[in-house]
Formats: sequence, structure tokens, C-alpha cells
Amino acid sequence: MSGVAVILAKLKANAPLLAVVPTGRIMAGDFPENIALPAISVMQVSSVPRNRLSMNPANVMHTDTVQVTVIVSGIQGAAGTGYAGLRQILQLVLAACPHTHGTVASINVDSIIPDSEGPDLPIDAPAMIAGSRDFRVRWTAT
Repeated sequence: MSGVAVILAKLKANAPLLAVVPTGRIMAGDFPENIALPAISVMQVSSVPRNRLSMNPANVMHTDTVQVTVIVSGIQGAAGTGYAGLRQILQLVLAACPHTHGTVASINVDSIIPDSEGPDLPIDAPAMIAGSRDFRVRWTAT
């Protein structure tokens, strides 16, 4: 259970995003070598449990920072390529993870809040471009 699972569920349930990035290219963890592009990786940056004296260990509220990294071909061409494609997919990621509360992927979500957007990163060989968007996910296991 984690904020990563919450964000993955939101991304994989969003039809406009899936029209550009197939669900098989949206994953937790590192990108596999030679993955087809565009692709999305979701990873945890940090997790902070809410610590209080009367806390029930079974219902600890966590605040996770989750980073969504998008990688596209740097060669301009079809949808989802080049710098314009990177920016388009990052906007779709943001739209797929709106301010949310309720149950997502069997996880009790207090909130999903968009956080910072990372730098654009050119990757030399082969020509690729990456960018990221962070989210703060407050959740409790159910």
C-alpha cells in the first residue's frame, strides 16, 4: 500500500492519457531497458507517517511524495514525441490525478495534491526527453 499504488491506479484509469501512453508503459519503478516510448514511471520520493501518541498502528496516516516521470522520444514526429509531446503528456498526468479523496485501489485516500513539476531533462543516447511531476498523497491502509 502506498501513494505509488494510488497514482498508478489514477493514471491507468484515465482514457485520455491511455490514448497516448498505453497502460503497459505506465509502471512503478525504473524503466526497463529498451522500453517503447512514450513511457511513464511512478516512484516514491518520501513517506512520512503521521506520528501522534494515541495513534493506532493499523490506521497510520502517511503523506507520500510521489514522482511521475515521463520519457518520450526526442525526435519530433507522432503524438507523444518531442518537447511538445512531453509537455502534453505531463498535462495529461496532471489531469489524471485531480484533487481526490475516497477509496482508490483499496486504499483510503485523504487527498491527492499536485506538487512541484521537475526540470526537463534531455537524454543523449538515444535522443530522448524526460520530465516529471510530483504529487502529495495522504493515505491510510484500509
